[in-house]
Amino acid sequence: MKRAIVLVVFCVGLVGIALMNNALGVAHGVAHGSDLSVDAKKKPISDLSWLVGGVWTADASKMGDGMKRIETRYVWSDNNAFIRFTTHFISDKGTAKTYDGNFFWEPAKSRLAMWYMDYANEIIQGPIAINGETTTFSFHATDFEGKPADMQVELLRKSADKYQWTLNEKVGDGWKQLATLEYVRTAE
Repeated sequence: MKRAIVLVVFCVGLVGIALMNNALGVAHGVAHGSDLSVDAKKKPISDLSWLVGGVWTADASKMGDGMKRIETRYVWSDNNAFIRFTTHFISDKGTAKTYDGNFFWEPAKSRLAMWYMDYANEIIQGPIAINGETTTFSFHATDFEGKPADMQVELLRKSADKYQWTLNEKVGDGWKQLATLEYVRTAE
């Protein structure tokens, strides 16, 4: 019994030392001006880091019903392990906080993935594929007619501060384009 208590105390002490050393390393890095987001560049999620920062805005006035614009923000999680995003629809009636989710590395499947919840509490999730300047988000969701459907969003990176967003729905063996928007990054 005494050995078990000593072993537990020893293990707790080791964990405490490891935590203090990690905290000291972080504090040292901050004190000396090193950017902790550099650690994120070593992770697969860093392939999406170009999205982080500012406000990505698309003109949505052609959608009607008083719509003005759509604003999406991408930020690193506090521990730089994933990217959080929020999407707001701005209209004459105010701001609708429509989507809130994450892009992350899914180790069990060795791929990037997304997870988000919409304003109606529907959870959307699926894989992310990057091919050159095109990032494809695949998922199953409710389409514009209220039916379940296989969907894809394609982001075509046009520059550091501009991308084209396209929503496609699976129809037969192909994809039908439902909507497309141009997003431009502005300072917050």
